Amino acid sequence: MKAHIAALPPATALAWKVPEDSALDKVCTGAGVRLRTVKEEDLGRTVAALCGLPGAEEGGLNAGPADPTPALVLWGLDRKGLDAFLDRLKEAGVRIPLKAVVTDTNRAWTFAALLEELHAEHRAVQNDGK
Repeated sequence: MKAHIAALPPATALAWKVPEDSALDKVCTGAGVRLRTVKEEDLGRTVAALCGLPGAEEGGLNAGPADPTPALVLWGLDRKGLDAFLDRLKEAGVRIPLKAVVTDTNRAWTFAALLEELHAEHRAVQNDGK
């Protein structure tokens, strides 16, 4: 019996409310990372589905509005690639307050749920500094 191995999509950056005039598109192109802009209608989809991962659950379609704070979620980069990508963002002057990587845990979450978690973590870190 032959095993069927699903081809994984290329490294992906999911961008939420990142200004179109930022250099994010250029950074992604230079790093070989596929850029996908997440829209309001995508908030109920799972993170894995938005990345195009095989076997991903789609999730619900109506998640409601989300905080407009820009966020970036990355999938498919190893540690060295992730570090290089983040360095390129910094060098290009791209400032995105919320960043995350796709994990075995959050890949099944809706994008809205991931945004909520990122905001909660961000607030907790800010409050610890006070």
